[in-house]
Amino acid sequence: MKKIKILLVIRSLFIGGAERQWVLLAKGLAQIQEVELLLCTFYQGGQLENEIAGIPHICLHKKGKGDFLFLWRYRQIIKSFNPSCIYAFMPDSNLFSLFASASLKIPVIWGFRSSNIEIKNLSLFSKLYFYAQKLFSPKAAAIICNSNHAIDFYQNMGYCMQKAKVIYNGIDTQYFTPQDSSHLKKTLDILQDSFVFGISARMDKVKDYPLLAKGAREILPKHPKVIFIAIGKINPEILQECQNILGEYQKRFLFLGIQKEVEQFYSLFDCIISTSYTESFSNSIAEAMACECIPLVSDAGESKVIANFGQSYSYIFPPKNLQSFCAGLESVLNLEKDKLQTAKKNARLHILNNFSVEKMVKDTLEVLKKCL
Repeated sequence: MKKIKILLVIRSLFIGGAERQWVLLAKGLAQIQEVELLLCTFYQGGQLENEIAGIPHICLHKKGKGDFLFLWRYRQIIKSFNPSCIYAFMPDSNLFSLFASASLKIPVIWGFRSSNIEIKNLSLFSKLYFYAQKLFSPKAAAIICNSNHAIDFYQNMGYCMQKAKVIYNGIDTQYFTPQDSSHLKKTLDILQDSFVFGISARMDKVKDYPLLAKGAREILPKHPKVIFIAIGKINPEILQECQNILGEYQKRFLFLGIQKEVEQFYSLFDCIISTSYTESFSNSIAEAMACECIPLVSDAGESKVIANFGQSYSYIFPPKNLQSFCAGLESVLNLEKDKLQTAKKNARLHILNNFSVEKMVKDTLEVLKKCL
């Protein structure tokens, strides 16, 4: 059987959502008999490097953003491996893979992992990559996005998206699985019978933490056993705004910052919240649901698709709409105990059936094959 030779490329393996998806894809493709896989990174190091141990991997040792001589080394690797196709993740990998393989007649597939980018806030190099991708987008054999929202965004920005495909992220449901949260509740001094709303997102403008704080301020006085928890990088200005909104109820909204073992917190949460007004594919929603946490999300990006498992409570609300958000919070709290437990089980089942790593790997391989 002739094998499909895939060169899978990303800039580095420092922790990030795209990097985690790349590693999951690499591990999945490495197990397929018809695939011969070579991994390539531009920069050495990163916490995720250990996870690809045993899979053939080459690092190009790029010396910095201004180092373009590494393209010669990259081209030599491409010639030596002679892949059936190259699949790159993210702007610099997309562009450099296209340039390094010029004239070699090897299909280059691009991977887009974001949408609704605020271009004015990008660094100089990121702006150059963004507009260069736009210019060369017709040259990509295919473009794989993790949301329909991303396709719409790039198309509106003038990119050639006729060969774009959507493949949803895969969730590692062996890692993100329900755990006993009683010890963590005790550590955080939370009563065992408390109902915990949680959010896992950096404090960024688009995540709309102030809306979350306003909703919590409406709910907390009415429900003495409710707690809110936020994990993710803290922005001091946004934190102060939220604390001002919460006033005397600050003690029942815990802002815990970055947490390494997020899966433990997902099992602690009864309900995962997303108040974002722009999204692509939210891993945190799906990961929490895999830990048997029910969702309450704004209708942004693919959040509605991820969160919808036919539940009876109001799980979706328009972005920036406080009244609808508060109604959703009340709808969750009005669930009877047995219905809540059933909803939690069904949330995990929904992720298992629709957003597994196996499905993501299978769908990706099908797209790559069509480009050969």
